[in-house]
Amino acid sequence: MESHENPIWPDNSIYFLTDSTFIHFPYFRTDEQKYIVLEQIKKLNKKLGIPIAAYSIAINHYHIKFFLKNGADMPEIKQLLRGGISYEYRSRYPVKYKEMWQTRRILMVRSVEADRKVTGYIIGNLLKHKEVSTFEELKNNPFSSYGYMADKYGEDEMRRLVYSVIEGDESWETF
Repeated sequence: MESHENPIWPDNSIYFLTDSTFIHFPYFRTDEQKYIVLEQIKKLNKKLGIPIAAYSIAINHYHIKFFLKNGADMPEIKQLLRGGISYEYRSRYPVKYKEMWQTRRILMVRSVEADRKVTGYIIGNLLKHKEVSTFEELKNNPFSSYGYMADKYGEDEMRRLVYSVIEGDESWETF
């Protein structure tokens, strides 16, 4: 978790970062609003060379998993995401509250099992929050890396991974 101190972020590590809007206000209701977040995530790769392993963008939060070669880049990553998203959003839309963000968590992924759980949680997040209703919708949604992962590792495997970490209602079994 992030602290108020200046944490040292280990090099050559995988991280899970999540950021939630202030009081979970739904700032990212439309695709256009979600694309603001997606573009900032893409900038991590383009500007800083940070490989993004998984992502999900919901109406009031986002998740990303990435590999960080140089831990000293973490402050720039945090600024590019939170600051960049805020700047772009405020330049196009009114912000209901003075603060746009509330809670940010950054966890280092320390095991293969944790890596699998984090990946399943992220790629299935839109299904968990009912922003999509089926795995087919999830696969075709640009705001989740589920489709990429399903194409790369197999759809059955990725469904099992999502099921293993996200409790859903039984109707999921029919998809």
